[in-house]
Amino acid sequence: MFHHPVDSLNPARGLHVLVVEDNLLIAETIRDMLEDCGCAVLGPAPDINQGLQLLNGEQPDGVLLDINLGGTLSFPLAATLQAQGVPFVFMTGYDEGTLFPVEFRAVRRISKPFDAKDVAEVLEVWGRMTRA
Repeated sequence: MFHHPVDSLNPARGLHVLVVEDNLLIAETIRDMLEDCGCAVLGPAPDINQGLQLLNGEQPDGVLLDINLGGTLSFPLAATLQAQGVPFVFMTGYDEGTLFPVEFRAVRRISKPFDAKDVAEVLEVWGRMTRA
């Protein structure tokens, strides 16, 4: 786990966030947003395998996870994150209740197109968790 300096004005500063998103434009937009918030970005990874490889290298403070990665659902990666205790949110265009296995229905979702405010709220929670 990474050492995080306390920044009460920006709890997201210094967070290491893994982005798993197959759409390059969306991935780059998320990366820019995270960097603007002071986060270190891991990835973006366009598929499950690259996401798992990045997880093997270091444990992020949180993961922004697209559900549909080029036609492959990311639930196996979500299960790995859950087992490792890594917080994550789904970023998706899917509606409530559609497609979600029971074990992931309580996981927070950020709808695409996403609002930067929703991402900032998640980062704030993760920032407070890492400094607790």
